[in-house]
Amino acid sequence: MAHVRTIERKTGTAYEVHWRAGTTKKQRTFTAKRTAERFAMKVETELAEGNSTEPLVKNAKTVAQVIAASMAASKPELKPRTFHSYELLYANRILPTFGSRRVGTVTRADVQTWITALAGEGLSVTTVHHHYVALKKAFRYAQHDRLITYNPCDGIKMPKNHDAEQFQSVFLNATQVEAVARELASFAPYDLLVRFAAYTGLRAGEMAGLRVRDLDLVAGHVSVRQTAQRIGGEWVYGTPKSRRSVRDVPLMHSGTIAELRRYKMQHPNSGNPDALFWPGRHVGSNRLDYSRVIDMGSFRRNYLQTALTNAALPAMRFHDFRHTAASLWLAAGFKPYEVSRWLGHANVSTTDGIYAHLYPSDYSQHVARFDAFVQRG
Repeated sequence: MAHVRTIERKTGTAYEVHWRAGTTKKQRTFTAKRTAERFAMKVETELAEGNSTEPLVKNAKTVAQVIAASMAASKPELKPRTFHSYELLYANRILPTFGSRRVGTVTRADVQTWITALAGEGLSVTTVHHHYVALKKAFRYAQHDRLITYNPCDGIKMPKNHDAEQFQSVFLNATQVEAVARELASFAPYDLLVRFAAYTGLRAGEMAGLRVRDLDLVAGHVSVRQTAQRIGGEWVYGTPKSRRSVRDVPLMHSGTIAELRRYKMQHPNSGNPDALFWPGRHVGSNRLDYSRVIDMGSFRRNYLQTALTNAALPAMRFHDFRHTAASLWLAAGFKPYEVSRWLGHANVSTTDGIYAHLYPSDYSQHVARFDAFVQRG
């Protein structure tokens, strides 16, 4: 129940609306009795429907306060890089727009206007979507905490994803992989690194986090157990992307296996299983430094791009080596579920969604098998 109390003040008569939300007492003060009575009726309606009355409180939390609480609550379960990404999204475009607003005053129309404005700034559809997800996450936290009765991010129309915006993935064939590697032969071990990336499909962070112990050349596989990623200017070690990303990936290219044996024997820290497998570069020079983490972004900018140009190949991201590995495995006839496991995808449907167009389309064996079945009657 909500009730109105009349209070005499030096500035005149005031009307306080009092109600209880759970075990907490709430109140709002008005200068007009009629306004106070209407507000009291609104409070009673919300309580009767089981809704939170937090948005009706004048000093309700701001969006900035909700974001801070949401981030603090989710930090233990988020990987450092993901947490840092959320920090950047909130700081750059969400807090400047919504930070000072009371969480209960933001409407779906406000969010829709903001999304449309972001798209109008020329941001990619993916970037706009990331901002939307971050804002929705904060409002979901507020909804679960009964600070708001509905999420204003529900029902938002997102900008369409046009093919022209998409970065065209590059799938190298084996001959092209070798061409790129040869261009880097004078910058060893980068030639081996290219072959390794193209034939194992490891993510950049997984490559950077590899230790000497992770290469089992007798069993013929590489163990993916750790990642290294630059976050806020510093290298942070963590676990792979998901539970399925913790995996053993077979080494199936004999030439690369032989090259890895030679490289491992010559590795200055080969006797230390905890040593980083791939070397970084010494600050201020191009000298290899086996105590530093390899920066795949720097490798791409300073070495890979030139090698691709010299080999008359299109520009590519380091992640395209992962696409290359998948395409080569599928072309070699390996089953999608095997490729999914080696890539560390959460499930086979993820692999299917990305690489279905690469599946072999020669059905001659299927036709022969079905004909034989039909003829048997």
